[in-house]
Amino acid sequence: MTVMEYQAKKIERIAEALAHYVATTRVDRLMWDAPGEGGAKGRSVLDQVSECVVSNGLSAALLRGETPDVQAARANAPQFTDAETANSRLIDSARELAAAVRALDGSDLHRDFPFWRGPVLGEVLIEMGYRNMAYHGGQINFIQCLYGDAEFHIPPTWT
Repeated sequence: MTVMEYQAKKIERIAEALAHYVATTRVDRLMWDAPGEGGAKGRSVLDQVSECVVSNGLSAALLRGETPDVQAARANAPQFTDAETANSRLIDSARELAAAVRALDGSDLHRDFPFWRGPVLGEVLIEMGYRNMAYHGGQINFIQCLYGDAEFHIPPTWT
């Protein structure tokens, strides 16, 4: 298995896990902004999935050698109202990103890709989507804990 195939599979699997966490979140909490101390504002489960969809699309575009309009992508982020639609778009975006990773060759790991915060090595860029979805999976698990769901919802692909 190549590094690209390995990373592409990791991207697809973490998206499936994230979708599982979304699907196991109570419906009345999907759009809940958990209150924070001092009026700190959180982000809802569906807002976090929207960010992952946008981020995956932007990363895939960069890996394909495109120059995405980051501001437009963020401004046009999907506004989800249900878990099923959010999860469908999430899985599609992960597949798009995984396909872009699979299309690379080993030399791409060592080259700089343009990024809105400055050049980034391919070896770093191919992990961004995975890390972002893993982070938001933890955030969604914590939201579940905040509303009293103490069960860790193990994704079926993890056993």
